[in-house]
Amino acid sequence: MSDFITVLTTASGADLGKSFSGPDLRPLPFQTSKHFTVEELLVHDLPSMIDVLQSLEGEPIKTVIRGKVPSDASEIISRDKETILASPRSWCMIDINGLFWDGPNDHEAMLNHAILQLPTEFQNTDCYYHFSSSMGIKDGIRVHLWYWLDRPCSDEEMKVWLSALSEELLKLHHL
Repeated sequence: MSDFITVLTTASGADLGKSFSGPDLRPLPFQTSKHFTVEELLVHDLPSMIDVLQSLEGEPIKTVIRGKVPSDASEIISRDKETILASPRSWCMIDINGLFWDGPNDHEAMLNHAILQLPTEFQNTDCYYHFSSSMGIKDGIRVHLWYWLDRPCSDEEMKVWLSALSEELLKLHHL
């Protein structure tokens, strides 16, 4: 089964990632980009999705969204619900933010603990992960978990599926 990953690139060239500085690791201010170019990359499974995601590492002007852009959209688009359409996808990224952890500073243990908070369908399957830029700076486990699904699911289906989890714990990013 094939699907697409929609990649937005800031038209201004501004970084999208969080940066921290100083002895107290304060977040540096950044401007939120409003205009983007769009690229849709074909993926077939978890390994091809991982290839795309790894190719985007070190590209702070790019971000991935689950939505899609209509084929008649202009070359530069705004990142809003009028321009970006919800689209069922065969993949998802679950963003875990601040999951309580009082265990050792062991990334594998933290990852396993985070996955155990998800519905059972996500617990015994492969995923791709990366810790967020604020992991180790802000409290709790902060990790992005990328899964290949056995069928395309809409954002609404994903929200229902993950509804037992607290809003603070995760965010499912459409835009």
